Amino acid sequence: MSKISVDQVKGEVQRFWNAFMDKNADALMEFYSAESSVFSSVSPRAEPGRLAAARRQREYFQKASIVRASTGPIEVVMLGDAGAVASYNFQFHATRVSSFGGQTQEEDIKQGRATQVFKMDPDNKLRIVHEHLSSMDKA
Repeated sequence: MSKISVDQVKGEVQRFWNAFMDKNADALMEFYSAESSVFSSVSPRAEPGRLAAARRQREYFQKASIVRASTGPIEVVMLGDAGAVASYNFQFHATRVSSFGGQTQEEDIKQGRATQVFKMDPDNKLRIVHEHLSSMDKA
């Protein structure tokens, strides 16, 4: 198993948001380990990471949807040679997001917070094992 670096983790965070903005469902799914958990910015409880990726595909990756995101500085705390925690602020805006009943809506997070815990898997791929996204925006 190879040793991970701070720059590698920062690169994975950027790659994650690029996959989201590109609406690349396969790439987004690959970020999550099989045992991962996710708290999204709108979910009241944790869900498996790959289920969260599938839900995001259904909601955000429609042809007419537009997704934009940016991050602030990414802080990384190393957890030995094979794990790390990335934390940062983000902004997120999506239009024509699919919701229940075939309706579309807009989502705008101006002051988001993210924590992603990464771990090197046996195939030397850095995967998210836990993710927590939240919004400081007032409802």
